[in-house]
Amino acid sequence: GFGLLGHAFEVAKASELTLEINSKIVPLLPEVLSLISQGMLTRGDKNNRDYIGDELNFDVNVSRETQSALVDPQTAGGLLISMEIERAKGFLELYEEAVIIGEVKKRGKHLIKVY
Repeated sequence: GFGLLGHAFEVAKASELTLEINSKIVPLLPEVLSLISQGMLTRGDKNNRDYIGDELNFDVNVSRETQSALVDPQTAGGLLISMEIERAKGFLELYEEAVIIGEVKKRGKHLIKVY
């Protein structure tokens, strides 16, 4: 699987836009970062990083554990939805567990920016 950032990369590439993702807002299961810090990674971590390549930029403040969580193929990238902010507000009212994790921007140096 591609995970969250792999699917985001596919969307950005097809749209020729940049997706900026706020890593602090992305919902993660409670123990995920702790498990990653103990070295529990899948092969998908490296595979997905290689797949996205230089089109992925992590801000220096994003921990290595958070980076790994976002590229992990087990994250729900298939649930990534993009829509105009006006529509998103109504969507959030209907789906209480949904969150806005970022923005779509004009194509920049990287297709995916995570801060």
